[in-house]
Amino acid sequence: MLWTWAGNSMAAPANSTSPDPEQNGGHFAITAQASKLFGEQGPTPMMIDIKPGSPENVVRAGAKRVIPVAILGSSDLDVIGINPRTIRLNGVDIMLVGKSDKSLCHQADINDDTYEDLVCDVRTTGYKVVEGEYTIILKAGTYNGESLRGEDRIKIVGN
Repeated sequence: MLWTWAGNSMAAPANSTSPDPEQNGGHFAITAQASKLFGEQGPTPMMIDIKPGSPENVVRAGAKRVIPVAILGSSDLDVIGINPRTIRLNGVDIMLVGKSDKSLCHQADINDDTYEDLVCDVRTTGYKVVEGEYTIILKAGTYNGESLRGEDRIKIVGN
């Protein structure tokens, strides 16, 4: 679920259910059901949250660490069906550890909406960016072959 208003994309608030822009701070909601209903092709939209709990999603340029990213579960999306090995954030995959290459993902309800979310760590070493604000795209697949796509914004600041 993404909202678009005046050419800017942003993630919809987790508690938002109304497509009425007056009730949603001037933003229009686009749900997974609506995109299927109108026959749009491509991946199913989903909500993501980069750096859960951080409203500004600030990342230091050149930081050699990971960025936590949450795929937000909902009545439309049960995150248990997402294959963590398919998750890519702007083309960079999630962290894998150990000899079994286990993904650094876990389930938790991070936004207190009663739906389990999938929180994964993504390597920042794959990014070469300069200071500024960017729309970041997360793509993933489910075990049954469905493609998913979500967006959020990050702000890159100097070291």
